[in-house]
Amino acid sequence: MITNKWILFMAIPLIIFAYTTLTTYADAMYGPAPTPVVYTVYSISMNLTDSRPTTQFLTNIVSDYPLTYREDSLIMNTTPVWIATANQEFTLYITNASETTTQQEIVLNSTAIANGTGGVKWTIKVPGSLLSPQPVYANWYVVIIENINGINYVSFTFETANESIIQLLTELSNVGSYLTSINGEPYHLWHYYYGFNPATRNVSKYYEVGLPGLSIYYAWVGQGENASSWPSQGFQEVLNVFRYAFIEYVNSTTIENTELTYNASIGELMNYGYSIYQRQNLIPYGPIIYPSPILLLPNGTIINPTCLPNTYYLLEVNYVTQFGSSITVYEAENNPMGLYMLNGSLLFGGYLQSYDFFNKSVIPITPVQYLLPVYQSQVTKLTSCKLQVFSNEDRSLIDANNALGVNGTIIITNNTKNQNVRLQGQYGHEGNETPKKLPYDIMSGVFIGLRM
Repeated sequence: MITNKWILFMAIPLIIFAYTTLTTYADAMYGPAPTPVVYTVYSISMNLTDSRPTTQFLTNIVSDYPLTYREDSLIMNTTPVWIATANQEFTLYITNASETTTQQEIVLNSTAIANGTGGVKWTIKVPGSLLSPQPVYANWYVVIIENINGINYVSFTFETANESIIQLLTELSNVGSYLTSINGEPYHLWHYYYGFNPATRNVSKYYEVGLPGLSIYYAWVGQGENASSWPSQGFQEVLNVFRYAFIEYVNSTTIENTELTYNASIGELMNYGYSIYQRQNLIPYGPIIYPSPILLLPNGTIINPTCLPNTYYLLEVNYVTQFGSSITVYEAENNPMGLYMLNGSLLFGGYLQSYDFFNKSVIPITPVQYLLPVYQSQVTKLTSCKLQVFSNEDRSLIDANNALGVNGTIIITNNTKNQNVRLQGQYGHEGNETPKKLPYDIMSGVFIGLRM
């Protein structure tokens, strides 16, 4: 006979077994509850323009450098400030340039497409652990890249002094703010620029953030290299018989191949070059927009263009026969400049060095000319081939279709950029150097005013 004592004795192990089974099954289904990550969202909005001179710079040179003033004024009076940035894709990176107070690597980024007038809005999600209870401190890299046909061109790079991530994000978020250089000097992001307004057909003043990595210029073409005897005849031949091309190579790979387009309206406006150069019958081509060949690799490495073999700009003149075939009759090859740092913080360089056909000499152009106000600026050349701004070992460096090897590193490239002038939209030196007299570029055969 089974008594109550025996029933209780048998039931207790069964209850324990059932409880253990259910607990194990529940853990297997749901696991431990994950710790939620709390984010704070920062919105960073900027009006982006190219590296054209500021209104303050133009005011300062009108008397001392009249030719440079006239060349720059042509850009101001004929191109919108958004001509190089409208509807383009830009990515903002914020990474630590020194060890952080939490001994961790931080990479924040956001990609956005600028609107029809060059306005862009990035949304940065910042983990709360970087902000509180104590904000993370470090020197920070601020990098803006432009994606053109799969190639990431560096438009802006800056290394700040040691500060908190909150301070940096606040500086970037506020219109009119400045970044602090490593040497403590301020670098003002926002400046006033002149630009043509298609809506009013007049020149307007705009408040913008200039990108040193984007350039714009016009090419003025005449006949011959002898400036003392500029022939008046043959004007139509230059226009109808010759074709001009601007080609950019990176490591022997064409990344841009643009046939220059004759600009009749600019010709009439400038009396075919006489208003600028006091010489008649010059034919204007452009405006021409090009990025500096400073590339950001997927692993966070910025490559110095002087370390890329066969990296150069080519101005090509072709004679078109009556049968329609093209014969190259002249080529001018120019190498890009290397990377430079302003006050140890702002990275720029990679620009075209123009060639003075009259004096047979190379004229280097740097955007430091246009960086105002002048605040004890110190310009130093960056001699290293690579600048590591962040690490991304997990991301593949190879695109099976478009891979280009450079010193053991893979660069994603091998595309040809189609140069389209974007007019749409309505406005809603090695060591420490003191800038000398600003150079101008006369390409005889070809007059080129390369302005940053």
